[in-house]
Amino acid sequence: MKKFFRLLLQYILATYFVITIFKGVQLPSNYIYLIASLIAVSLSAFLSSTILNFLTIKENFITSLIMTTLLSFGVFFVLQEFMPGIKLIDYTFEGINSGKLLIHSFVVTPIISMGILGFSFSFLASLIKAFEKSS
Repeated sequence: MKKFFRLLLQYILATYFVITIFKGVQLPSNYIYLIASLIAVSLSAFLSSTILNFLTIKENFITSLIMTTLLSFGVFFVLQEFMPGIKLIDYTFEGINSGKLLIHSFVVTPIISMGILGFSFSFLASLIKAFEKSS
């Protein structure tokens, strides 16, 4: 039980870190909704392990990354639709120009934001799982 709550706290912090980095997310002003949203996204990391075991797929970094990305994308979609206060809005990515790398500016839609948020959270969650298994 102690391990579950420690991992849950780590996933909540990872979720909050990812959500606050991106411009296209408006967080709810009510703390209960914010905490419920963070817990919902964090539980997708726990659910991915269960689904992978059910499908008899060996759990490693890549499979955990893919399954958590899919689940967290779905959770972000459900949160945007049904959780009051959470909004994913359009914003313009200004672009990058650094010598050999050139990315032009473009508009980031809510669907793209969900994908980026889901992948970013799942990457951090998979790193946490990998470090947890190695220790």
